[in-house]
This record gives sequence, C-alpha cells and structure tokens, in this order.
Amino acid sequence: MERVLPALDKFIIAALFVFVFFSMFSISVTQVASGLGGLAWFFRTHFSESIEKQQWPLGIPFALYVLACLLAVINAYDVQYSFGSLKKLLEIFIFFWVVNCVREDRLRDSLALLLIIAAFIAGLLGFYQAWKNGVTVLDRIEGTMSVYMTFAGLLMLAGMMALSRALFKRPKEVWIWAAVVVIATCILFTLTRQAWFGFLVGILFLGFVWKKKYFLISLALMLFIAFTSSAQVKNRFQSFLLPKNETFVEQVKYRIHGIITGNDYNFDVRLALWRGGWKIFKDYPLTGCGFRCVDVVISQYPDPTGFVKRHRGMHNNFVQLAVDTGVLGLTAWFGIWACFFCLLYKRASALKGEPSAEWIVLGSAASGFAFLAGGVFETNFYDSEVVMVLYFVMALPFAGSKKLKPKLK
Repeated sequence: MERVLPALDKFIIAALFVFVFFSMFSISVTQVASGLGGLAWFFRTHFSESIEKQQWPLGIPFALYVLACLLAVINAYDVQYSFGSLKKLLEIFIFFWVVNCVREDRLRDSLALLLIIAAFIAGLLGFYQAWKNGVTVLDRIEGTMSVYMTFAGLLMLAGMMALSRALFKRPKEVWIWAAVVVIATCILFTLTRQAWFGFLVGILFLGFVWKKKYFLISLALMLFIAFTSSAQVKNRFQSFLLPKNETFVEQVKYRIHGIITGNDYNFDVRLALWRGGWKIFKDYPLTGCGFRCVDVVISQYPDPTGFVKRHRGMHNNFVQLAVDTGVLGLTAWFGIWACFFCLLYKRASALKGEPSAEWIVLGSAASGFAFLAGGVFETNFYDSEVVMVLYFVMALPFAGSKKLKPKLK
C-alpha cells in the first residue's frame, strides 16, 4: 500500500496535466484523461480510506440538478431516446476530481497556467488559419476544434483566466498579455458573437473589480454618449458599420451592425427557436419532455419558419433546459450558479490582499459570467468540450491547500 498510493498520486497528476493541455486540442484525449484520472482518484480514496476527507463544495446543488435530470428522463416523452443523454452528467465529476486531487497551490497554479498556454498555442493555430484562408462568415476560424463555436467557447474561458492573471497576479507577468491579445483576437476571427458577448461581460466584471471608480465613470460616459447622440450621428455610425467588401474588418463590422440594428437573420432564427421552445415548455412545465425531446415532439407544434425542425436545439441554455428538464431542472441549474458565486464571494473576501491566489477566484468568476452570457444565444452547456473546461475552471478556487486566511480588520 505504501507504494500504491504514491503511484496513484503521480498518475492522477499526470492525468490532470494531460486533461488540461489537450482540452484545447482533442476531446477524445481529454475524456480518456479525465476518466482514468477519476478512476485513480476513486481507488486512492478507497485504499487510503479517506472518503470522509473528500471535499464536496456545491455537492447539494449538483445533486439536486442530477435528480431533476433523472426525473426529466423518467417522465420524458420518449424515455429510451432521452436516456442516452444522461451520460453527460458524468462530466460533473470533473469538478470534484479537480477539487480533491489538486491539493497544493503550486499544482493548482501550474494547471491554470497550462490552460492559458494551451489556449495561446491554439490561438496561434487560429492565426495561421486566418492568414492562410482568410476570415469570412462562410469560412470562420475553427482552430483546433471541428466547430468554430466550440473553439470560441474554449478560448473565451481560457481568456478570462489569462486576463485575470494579467490584471491581478503579483508579481506582474508582462508576457501574459501576449496570450490575452492572441486569444482575444482569435475569438474575433471566429466571428462568433455569443463568444464576443461572453468575453465582453467577463471583461466588464474584471474591469469593475480592478478599478471600480474609473470603470463606473467610463461606463457612465459611454451610456451618456449612446443615449444623447443625435439620430444623424447614430445613422452615420450604422452606415460606417455596413460592410464594403469581404475583408476581415468589414466582416466584423457586419456582425456588429446586425447586433445594433436588430436586422439580423441569425437573431430572427433564435427568436423563432425560443418561441417554439416556449410552446413545448408550456405542455411539459414541471419536468420537461426529456433530453433531445424536440426531435420527437416538433411535428406536434406549428413551425411556420421551419427553423425549429431544422436546428432542433434552442440556442439558449435557459430555454433548452426549460424544455428538456422543466422548472425543476432549470431551478436546480440556477441554484448551482447562485451557490457558486456566493462561495466565490466568501473566498475572495478571505483572500483579500493575497494576489497570488485571488486571481484564480476572480478568473473563475469571470469565466462563469462569460459562460452564462454566451449561453443566452447558444446552448454551450450541452457542448462537452466547453463544459469540461468550465468544470475545471469552476473547481480551481476550491482546489489547492484549502488554507484560506480570514480577512483581517
């Protein structure tokens, strides 16, 4: 036994490093690493008889969400069809795996830094693709993933950690700004507006924490200009955003123009999906109609645009969860986030004045806000690549030495 436990510890640490690095490159390797690492954690806990020493932050909210998902499948429109999606609940163990197996601050910081480095490398690959093929709405940068939305979502989460480290880590690391710039620019290359929105929300949160006074003054000034500008100025600004050619800058202007004017095909699609989701939810309000149920019930509902039948997903985390798991699942999901941010607030207060660890908490919070904001226009909660990294980032503030110093008054 004296030899087994150290061997398991080394295996778990190796699995963690493989999981983090390949999370930006290969879902297969990431899943294998997390699966084997999770099994090693289980055996280590069993052999050391240390189950009572394991930490379970957010255990109750996660358990309630799992229960709601089970009820949703039991009461699903097609139980057999929805049952397979329950395997995604196994991804939750990544959160507890990281919390309990990353027992040193140095290891926690190394893993967080490795995520940033991996995202930086993935971003450089995105730069190469942009240089080689150009960037258009019809040919977006997919980077290391097969779908540009997944790539953008991963960069968004890693970018929040990178920006938090650049702003709050002491001593300062100037080189980390290079990673921030590459990641942020590559997110632009994807032309994925939900990732833009999430990244912006994360920046606003970190900016508020970093320099509250200057942030509030700048925000008030921008809002004042936006609401007091004449119609002529607004029309000129909108005219400026109209694309004049197929270059990357003009493509970005085109995407922003659609957001500002509201005259956007993709937004119209989302509105149609949300209306269709609302109709389904009204018939299955308590536990939903089960995962992937839209595939089998859509023929029973009017779909004049044809968008619901074509896309099936709701392109919104909240609407999707309401349809699939009903009020119970959606409420439990909100409970996870409410408890998460409350715990982070307590930990940030306890770590006040300790920038070596505070940046982890703030980066995790910013990632959470970015994920939720992006999830308003995309069902990123069902994207396994993104969710696995999300659970890792959420776990970091609860990992490490567990020795939080109370705030001195």
